[in-house]
Amino acid sequence: MIKNITDADDSDYSNLHAAIYKRFQKDIYTTYKQIRHICNPRACEKTTLETVKKSLREHWLEHYLNMNLTEAHIVIEYAELFFGLAIK
Repeated sequence: MIKNITDADDSDYSNLHAAIYKRFQKDIYTTYKQIRHICNPRACEKTTLETVKKSLREHWLEHYLNMNLTEAHIVIEYAELFFGLAIK
C-alpha cells in the first residue's frame, strides 16, 4: 500500500484526498447522529442543533460513545460546517 502511495501521480492524490474527505464527512455525520441520539433517544422527534448542544452530558458521552465533551463539541462543529442548515 505504501508503494502505491509513493508511486501515485497527482491525479491519484486528488482522488485519494477526495476519498479521505468523503470518509471523514461520513464519519462526522455518523458520530453526530450518535451524539444526537444520546441527547434525544426518541429518534422520530426532530432535534435541533441548539438542543443537542444544550443537552450534552459528559457522563452520557463517556458511557455510550467513549467520548469527552470537548470531542463532542468538535464533532458538532464539523457537522455544522459540513451539513449547515440540514442539521439545524
